[in-house]
Amino acid sequence: MHSLGIVASVVLSLQSGLPSDPRDPMPSPWKDPGFAKFLWIQSPNFGPRPEGAIVDTVVVHSTVIPTLEQTTNAFLRESSQVSAHFTIGRDGSYVMHVSTFDRAWHAGVSVDPNGRTNLNHYSIGIELVNLNDGKQPYPKEQVQVLKWIIAGLKRRFPLKQIVSHEFIAVPAGRKSDPAGFPWESLKDLNLPMYFGKNPATDKS
Repeated sequence: MHSLGIVASVVLSLQSGLPSDPRDPMPSPWKDPGFAKFLWIQSPNFGPRPEGAIVDTVVVHSTVIPTLEQTTNAFLRESSQVSAHFTIGRDGSYVMHVSTFDRAWHAGVSVDPNGRTNLNHYSIGIELVNLNDGKQPYPKEQVQVLKWIIAGLKRRFPLKQIVSHEFIAVPAGRKSDPAGFPWESLKDLNLPMYFGKNPATDKS
């Protein structure tokens, strides 16, 4: 179990090729690690980023799956062909599934506000445990950890935008997450944000 404070050092150690391996086994029985603490439970569903890809985008998702444990199990199944870099639980616990230097499989067919396709190449996917019904709130602990993770990523990558899965999904309407997310809570990260329906792809 790791604290949020070591995210930067984990990222730097991966970049420099240090021999330490912070990855964890799936706990049995499961126990959420606690506010601002995380487990690195490696998903098999990832690959290399294209050569020269610059990571500059964060994609925010909702899991629809109701718990951190169930989401982690889903990303551990190779047959699911889905993953994200992080999933944040409702109490601010979180799991890292894929190194940010690798390509997670979270965005699907997608286009960004500038017309670039296949956001998996140059984005970091962060899942929030939420039913995505537009009614279940996003607890302050969950939102705070999301902000901390993005702030940490800004120190390593030249981030230029935060987007919702709904905004970038193609065709329009394929995704609706994260429904009901309080986007104003991320304003002090000082990054452009794109969420809701994308007028460039929504023809309804």
